[in-house]
This record gives sequence, C-alpha cells and structure tokens, in this order.
Amino acid sequence: MKLLRVVVSDLHLGTGQRPGEPNVLEDFFHDDRFAEFLAHYDRKAGSDTEVELILNGDIFDLLKVKTRGRWTTEITDEIATAKVQDCVEGHPRFIHALREFMNKSNRRITYLPGNHDLEMWFPGPQELFRRYVAPGAAGSRVQFITSTDTYYLPEGIQIRHGHQLERIHRVDYDRMTEKRRDGTEILSLPWGTLWILDVMNPAKEERNHIDRVQPLGRFLLAGFIFDTSFVFRFLYRSTLYFLKHRIFTFRAWRERIRQIPRRLKEELISLGGFDEAAIRALRTMRGVHTLIVGHSHGPRYRQLPGNKLLVNTGTWTKMINLDIQYLGQDSGLTYAVIEYNDEGKPTTSLMRWHGDRPECETVPYAE
Repeated sequence: MKLLRVVVSDLHLGTGQRPGEPNVLEDFFHDDRFAEFLAHYDRKAGSDTEVELILNGDIFDLLKVKTRGRWTTEITDEIATAKVQDCVEGHPRFIHALREFMNKSNRRITYLPGNHDLEMWFPGPQELFRRYVAPGAAGSRVQFITSTDTYYLPEGIQIRHGHQLERIHRVDYDRMTEKRRDGTEILSLPWGTLWILDVMNPAKEERNHIDRVQPLGRFLLAGFIFDTSFVFRFLYRSTLYFLKHRIFTFRAWRERIRQIPRRLKEELISLGGFDEAAIRALRTMRGVHTLIVGHSHGPRYRQLPGNKLLVNTGTWTKMINLDIQYLGQDSGLTYAVIEYNDEGKPTTSLMRWHGDRPECETVPYAE
C-alpha cells in the first residue's frame, strides 16, 4: 500500500469563540479551512494509499486556557484533561473533521506535544482526544510521542516540534512530573512556560497581538515609541520574573553572579536564533537527511550542504513579521507533505493551503 504523510504544527486552538463572549486569547479561526484541507488529502489518497496525519505540537494552546479563572502553574492530569475538553468543545468543526478523517481504516494520527500543549503527555488528555476523534477500535491508530521530542521515520527523516532546541522551553523527558506534598503528580514545567503563564498571557489580555508579532525584540523596540507605558510594564515584569526564577534560585551568591552572563546569552539573547539551532542539530545527525520542525511559526525550506533539508511547517495563526527579510510575506496555513515513489524514496515539500476560497468570511476580531 502506498503511503502519504502530512505534517502540521502550531495551530494553537484555544477555547473558541462564542456569541457575546469576546476571547482575546483565541488565535485559531480556520476550522472550516482545516476541514477542507483534510478532506482534500483524504480524496487525493483514495482507498489504496495510507495517510498519516502528524500533529507536530502546539495543536491546542493549553497555556491560554484558564483553570477556575486563573493561570495555574500546577497542572495535574485532571486539570490537563479539563483544559483539552474546553478546547475540543470550542472547536467542534475541527474535531468533526479529524473524526471523519479517521473513519477509514488506513488513516492514522501521530501527535507530538509541543510546549503549548505539553499537557497531552498525561493519559487523561490522550484518552479524551481518542474518544472524540477515533472512538472504539480506531483509537489504536492514534499514537502519542511522549518519551522523547522526536518522531523517527525509517527513511532518514526526523520530526520534532522544536521546543527542545531552546533552553527556556526545554523539558526533561525522564522526569516529566514532580510530586506535591499531597502526592499528586504535576507537570514539571520549563521556565519559558512559566514565563508565558505569569507574564505573556496577562500582557496578551492587554494587547492580544503581542505573541503574533515577530521578532519580539523588534516589536518591543518599536513599542518604546508607539506604546511606551505597555512596553515598560512588560519589560519590568519580565525582568522581575527572570531575576526571581533564574538568578535568585541559585544557592551560592558567587555562583549567581558568575552565571548571569551565560543565562542572559542562552535564555534571552538567543531567543531569535531558532533557525540556527535547528541547522546545527541537523548537521550533527548521522543518517538523517531531513529535519521537520515547527515551534517558531516561521515557514522555512532550507537546503543545506551534504544533501540535507530543514523544513519548518510554520503556523496556521495570523502572524506579523517585522524582519526585513520576510516583511509583508503571508506566512499562514503552511504544512509539510512527505510523498513516496514506487521505490519508497521520500520527497518532502513545504506547502501552503489555499483550497476553494470562499466569497466572504467572518472577521473574528477587529483591532
């Protein structure tokens, strides 16, 4: 049987939009387009081709889902499941499309949690997801990659969400949880996730475009002129958070001072170097010719020396790029396709979904 793999990442489904309930934290407005996208590849593959849909992290944006009205940093299996439930109920069209896709026996889903849906590591959210999109026996065709950040394909292709390439979002897959005093297991969150919960999310409630502008440093620089008070508040909160959680957690004062330059370089200054980190990782991989990532929201197709290929699947959220190299480019609705010839040799392409554009569409927000 022939095989087709489709890789998407960074959809960032939140709790959806409901009439009369503004949700500035929702960034995914393409449920119908995604359903059309899945139906297209289902028809294209037909009954004689197996299709694997690879959900490469940050499919749900569980960091933007509150628990009892607040941003919780102690995430249990129960809390994680409730968060996923909110997102599933907020995007019924999206879930229905996945369920229709899984109705055929030669369709399967592979899910790699990213830093925004790390809660999918717990069994509760996994079971909930299977129950909605692949009930019954079909659930065996849904797999979750949770012991590592990498999905290894036998043809020399690796798929990673990409958060492990940045120190601030890196997790220890051998110690994903820690125990509270009552014995309850909670996710051991990286400090980048804690920063999002404590600093970025409250800032997004004030300026909901802040996490949709790249690079963040250039946006903040312009903000000194156009939105001075907000930028000063944001930097003040970020600085306090960095000092509290990354400097004054060290045991020895001498060690604290000595580590400050390295911490700043690795965790602040290097925030814009994701592409370079991915390239370095690919160059050191033996027997791997293609690395597919997401995470940074920047679609890339870069051919490197040594017949190696780096593909970033980008995002389906609306982004604004201030980098002069990508200024004005439409970076949305991108994904990767891996096709195989009769000899089983793969070809990876970066694609953008257009589909049948509607004559009109609802404007989800007006800023």
